[in-house]
Amino acid sequence: MSKLAEKTEINSRADLLAQPAFFTQRFVYEQLVFAEIAGGGAGARLVAINRESQVYYCSCPFRPKPCVHALALGVLLARENEASFTPVAELPEPVKALLAGLPAGRRYSPAGSENRAAAREQRRFERLERAAGGFEDLETWLLDTIRRGLATVVSEDPRWWDNIAVRMADASMPGLSRTLRLLGQIPASDPNWAEKTASTLGECYLAARAFRKRSSLPENLPYDLQNFVGIAAKKEEVVAAKLFEKDFWAVVGQVEESLEDKLAVRRSWLMAGNSGRFALLLDFAFGGGGFSPGFEPGSIQQGTLSFYPSAFPQRALPLDDLKEIPKKVEKLQGFEDFDTFAGEYAAALARQPWLQYFPAVFNHARVLRRGKGFFISDVQERSLQLRIPEKNGWRLLALGGGHPLTLFGEWDGAVFRPLSAVADGRFVTNISA
Repeated sequence: MSKLAEKTEINSRADLLAQPAFFTQRFVYEQLVFAEIAGGGAGARLVAINRESQVYYCSCPFRPKPCVHALALGVLLARENEASFTPVAELPEPVKALLAGLPAGRRYSPAGSENRAAAREQRRFERLERAAGGFEDLETWLLDTIRRGLATVVSEDPRWWDNIAVRMADASMPGLSRTLRLLGQIPASDPNWAEKTASTLGECYLAARAFRKRSSLPENLPYDLQNFVGIAAKKEEVVAAKLFEKDFWAVVGQVEESLEDKLAVRRSWLMAGNSGRFALLLDFAFGGGGFSPGFEPGSIQQGTLSFYPSAFPQRALPLDDLKEIPKKVEKLQGFEDFDTFAGEYAAALARQPWLQYFPAVFNHARVLRRGKGFFISDVQERSLQLRIPEKNGWRLLALGGGHPLTLFGEWDGAVFRPLSAVADGRFVTNISA
């Protein structure tokens, strides 16, 4: 059957199914209409249509999309408008899951919404509570390590971090375990060894103390504590938090790096066109299999992101309506001087003390070569060190040609890692690889 004939048949079937008896429960929430397909039970299907973006959703497994169920709901909506759709005050959890591309096969019951919300709140930090014993062991080990002194501990046991890292893994805190294992990758010959090690141990101690004070932590900071120790929020929790933002999103930078053996991460940074906020999309690759295709740096996406709960929200989850538009990044707005940047970073760190990366755009950044390293200077001629391979440092220096350019990258608290640049309306990426 040709594609045209197949499409004609699907439309004909949609006309036949566009009956109120087929969609037994129909609701409307703002620009979204959704319904449950007749049949119920474990095989219940949800269908939704965003009337503003004309994006169709259905929980059925059939392809192509939009499927006959979604098209039938569209036909029924066109016939009856909103007259037969019941308004609701909020989106039910199964519909949120459907919009996020997650399983959404449960029947919606308005009366049970409050009960589910209460149960979700009760379960929110259960996994953190189960790690209580691990936090106790961590605090005891940290105090003993500092009391004995780092130099003494290292001289007595070259793999001094091993036992506590294993204990953190046993306590279901894989992120904390990885953080402690990575201490072994800091070479003893590094002149900043003591500073880097003490900084990591300080973050771990802050986590142990925060757990003790968990009942009085600022709102959403417990999520950051969970993330630091390696208790990841589920996608359902992210969507349920309702931290949605719809905008035009410029993909301003992307970097892939190995976390440890057989585990790699890809960070994609997006910048909102209207609000100017940044969003971080994380992808992981296990066993050396490589990453699936992601957003292309320099492209512009339009749609909605759902931000992970945090005292300083960065990480986000793209929803189904996020689509690339036929435009490219030509300019970016950012900091004019390093003093303003330092103030913003300090404010972010005060809200979220385990902040690993702080994204920033510097306008009027002039690239400099000093000794064996590369720096950028601002309008006040103050300098900031760059983390960049030498060959790419020269490439960046040539790109500016002695003139200021716009630079985007990650600040880790010590050095700035440039990921992309804009010069004379031209977007350049992969400058830190």
